[in-house]
Amino acid sequence: MTNTFSLEDELAFARRLADAAWTAIRPHFRALDTVDNKMGAAQSAFDPVTAADTAAEEAMRALIEAERPDHGITGEEFPAKPSKNGFTWLLDPIDGTRAFVAGLPSWTTLIALCDASGTPIIGVIDQPVLDERYLGWPDGAALEQDGQQTPIRVSDCKDLREAVISTTDPFILTPAEEGAWTHLRATARIGRYG
Repeated sequence: MTNTFSLEDELAFARRLADAAWTAIRPHFRALDTVDNKMGAAQSAFDPVTAADTAAEEAMRALIEAERPDHGITGEEFPAKPSKNGFTWLLDPIDGTRAFVAGLPSWTTLIALCDASGTPIIGVIDQPVLDERYLGWPDGAALEQDGQQTPIRVSDCKDLREAVISTTDPFILTPAEEGAWTHLRATARIGRYG
């Protein structure tokens, strides 16, 4: 195997990984039979995992193994596979499993390709239910939706009083984080959850 790298080829491959994940997830969305606890039944904490999580990671891993066998894989649901060439894929098949379990469309599939130093080269946030796919690479980022690609960038907003901020579920915040969030939310123009 050669250790050649093409950003365009890897972006195309990352899109295919996201498509494979959605194909595996789709039959389970709003149709779950069971939800397991990663923490184990004896634990009071609940960290949900579903058949969709494992099916999606298996689908992405199979594609990487078939077409990028020298690349490493670090995922949420299975043991890590070390890289033979310095490139490693990071996979989170369903980020927002609680939202997924609740049938909400606010979960995503997260995919990244990192170099040997651990620096991300490509990042993907895929929200397939909403047909929104966000791609990032060293020189840019884009939203792909309805077959169109729109460049995206960080906001120019420099004043917190004009900012729009968001967090996930406020109940997962530590007391210190909750205090900081409360201050941010009270100061920002718009504060949202979800």
